Amino acid sequence: MDENNRTETWHQSLQAVLHALNQTLRGAIPCPGQPPASAAHRNDNAYMYILFVMTLFAATVGSLILGYTRSRKVDKRSDPYHVYIKNRVSMI
Repeated sequence: MDENNRTETWHQSLQAVLHALNQTLRGAIPCPGQPPASAAHRNDNAYMYILFVMTLFAATVGSLILGYTRSRKVDKRSDPYHVYIKNRVSMI
């Protein structure tokens, strides 16, 4: 019976913390050390920065993939085995 009571107390504490976190995320309660939500300066260009960084990342990964696949194609053409097969087929 005592264990059930401790569980309820823990559950109530967790609910209170989650409720406070939810209100903080919605902007109803400012975080400690921050000005109120009405006075806080919102950076409206944050999405542009994220989009810029993601574009640079995509271009880097794309160029790496493209360079790797092209290098593999060059290796296949100059591979001695493929040259032998090509010459052997042309002889038949």
